[in-house]
Amino acid sequence: MKIIRVPEATREQPQLAAGDICFVDYSHPGGPAVRNRVIFDCYALSFVQHGQKRIFLAEGQTILTPGFGLLIPSGNSIIAEHSGITEPYQSFVVFFPGQLGRDFLAAKPAESVAKTAIPYSYFKCNTYLREYVRQLRSLILDRQQITVEMARLKVQELLTAMFELAPGILRAMFSNEGNPSLKKLVENNLLNPLTLEELAFLANRSLSSFKRDFEKAYGLPPQRYIRDRRLEMAATDLTRGKLASEIYQQYGYEYLANFTTAFKRKFGVTPADWSFRNKI
Repeated sequence: MKIIRVPEATREQPQLAAGDICFVDYSHPGGPAVRNRVIFDCYALSFVQHGQKRIFLAEGQTILTPGFGLLIPSGNSIIAEHSGITEPYQSFVVFFPGQLGRDFLAAKPAESVAKTAIPYSYFKCNTYLREYVRQLRSLILDRQQITVEMARLKVQELLTAMFELAPGILRAMFSNEGNPSLKKLVENNLLNPLTLEELAFLANRSLSSFKRDFEKAYGLPPQRYIRDRRLEMAATDLTRGKLASEIYQQYGYEYLANFTTAFKRKFGVTPADWSFRNKI
C-alpha cells in the first residue's frame, strides 16, 4: 500500500488551479478497489461522478457514491476508489486551505452555527451543487484559466451552499483540527477492516509508537484489546437473539469455526451455549 499526498498527486489531472486552491476533474481506469494511504495537505470537497469511494478517517468510515459529496479534513486517511471494469472512476474534487473555511465561519453569527456531533460532512447534493460541479468541469474541459481572487470566490460560493445544507457540520469540521485522541480513533474504527499499520497511519504515528501509546492508554496490546472488544460486542448481539452464523464476519472472522474457537476461549462457552444461557 503506497502513500499518496494530495493535492500534489493530482497535478497531472485536468484542473483549474490558482494559488493554494485547485478544482480537479479526477479519473483513473476502472477495476477493483485498491486501498491507499492518503495524506491531505489541505481540506477537500469530493463529489463522486462515477464509481465509489470508500474512505477511512480517525472518526470512522464512509462510502461515497454518485449524487453525494464529502468534506474531508486535512490529515491522514485510507481511501479505496473503484468502478466497473469498462468505465473509469471519476470524481470532482475541490482542494482549499482550512483557513478559508475558518474565515468563512468567523463571518457567520455564532448562534446560527450550532455544533453537531457528526464528525465529517457526508451529504446528498442538491440541484445547486450539481450545477456548480457541472459548470466547473465545463471550464476545465474548455481549458479556461482562473485568478486567485476568482478561485477564492468559487470556494466561498461552495461553502455557502454547504452552510445552507449543514451549518453545524461545517463548524464541527473547521473547529476540530489536530491529531485525534488515540482512544477515539480506535473506538470509531473497531469494526473496520483495518490493519494495525493502517490504524497507526490514521493516528499519524509509526507502528512502534502506536503500539507503545496504545498500551499506555489501555494497558493491553492493541491486537488483544481489539479482539476482546469485538468478542464482547458479538456477545451482546448473541444475547439479543442473533446467530453466530449471521455475525462472525462482521467481527473480523473469515470462518465461523475461528469465531467459535475465539469466543469459547474468552467466555468459556460456545456462541450457541451463550445464546441459550443469556438470551433476553
